[in-house]
Amino acid sequence: MSADTATLPDLRSRLLAAATMKPSLFAPDPFGADDASAIVWQYPFALLVTTSPDGIHATSAPMYFETGTSHDVLVGHLARRNPHAQALREDQDALAVFSGPNAYISPRWYEEKPEVPTWNYVAAHVRGTIRPVDDEEGLRRILARTAEIMERNSDRPWTLDQAPEGRVSLLLPMIRGFRLKIERIEGVTRLSQKHPQSDRLNVIRNLLAQGDGDSVQIARMIAGLRRP
Repeated sequence: MSADTATLPDLRSRLLAAATMKPSLFAPDPFGADDASAIVWQYPFALLVTTSPDGIHATSAPMYFETGTSHDVLVGHLARRNPHAQALREDQDALAVFSGPNAYISPRWYEEKPEVPTWNYVAAHVRGTIRPVDDEEGLRRILARTAEIMERNSDRPWTLDQAPEGRVSLLLPMIRGFRLKIERIEGVTRLSQKHPQSDRLNVIRNLLAQGDGDSVQIARMIAGLRRP
């Protein structure tokens, strides 16, 4: 019996297992994020994806953990006139994609271990179920949480109470909120981990030379990695 024939049952079992697995973020070793929740905290402007009988809906919106002490629920809101907002349903499956910095990596920068072009990036996927929020009190809490998070580093943080009189009440009917009950958070940090330190340093130098925000952030992240 040939080696190829001997491995067929094992190959079939692996393919069958892959076909029955729940969808997940592709983050092979060593690219899995140590703390996917931190990516969600740091890059809260995400893409909310849901499905309905009409097809796939996707909307970019800020999303935040409902409290600062747990990672069980994300909250956010959409414009009510957005068809996606009208398509939200109780217990609807949802995916929120949080994208951090990303940068093209030229093979010219890999000298010790030659490679083909690739991309370094940081991202997190949050999977769970939706609960629409339509009541005034719930919507106000979501807006207040949004302001609380985004103003937290300010010396004089703005709060919802400081909005012009009547402005919030006027806007509430124009938005639809949601709570995303989290089932799974996964993250990926692809940062040239498979390459020797000399090549990493070369990548860092070239990214810093490019000077754009994403390149600089990726360079700093690579610099913060433990040495292999």
